[in-house]
Amino acid sequence: MTRIKTVPWSQADDRLRQARQAQHALYPAEYGEPVLPIDDDVAGIVAAHSLIPDALYHAFATFGSLMSPDLPLTRCQHEMIATVVSVTNGCYYCSTSHLEFLRRVTLDTALVEALRTDYRTAPIDERDRVMLEYAAQVTRDSSAVTDEHHERLRAVGFDDRGILQITLIAAWFNYINRVADALGVGTT
Repeated sequence: MTRIKTVPWSQADDRLRQARQAQHALYPAEYGEPVLPIDDDVAGIVAAHSLIPDALYHAFATFGSLMSPDLPLTRCQHEMIATVVSVTNGCYYCSTSHLEFLRRVTLDTALVEALRTDYRTAPIDERDRVMLEYAAQVTRDSSAVTDEHHERLRAVGFDDRGILQITLIAAWFNYINRVADALGVGTT
């Protein structure tokens, strides 16, 4: 359900159809099947953008481009960041979805449950822990990010391109969490 009207894909005009197809083409296979028992056609996060097709395309194409295999982070790392940001924000729709997408990527239920509970005690390596600590800091208070945060990321092997990718994914999920919650996406 959303708190605003959406355009069902069966009623989409060419502009909306093209926007959805173009953004969808950038996404991995794990996103093909919905997670929550809602009608994604009218109530999902993409559908919530259907009244402004250009915003739909640009918002979701941004995240799609950040998942490119040509960039430093792995699919697992994309989903870990999405999960930690969404759990930190308490966004039911996005945390539920990305915990499941992480499970689909890793096939590791124990990891998923650990990240749902507390990323700081999850069975991950130091590199991923530092990455997730940074993503959580961006989520809690990005104005408090310091040179030390970036130095820690570099110390565990992230270059500036990787730091930028982590920052952009964390920031994008802070955006989409707020959109989902404000519009009631995934709520009953």
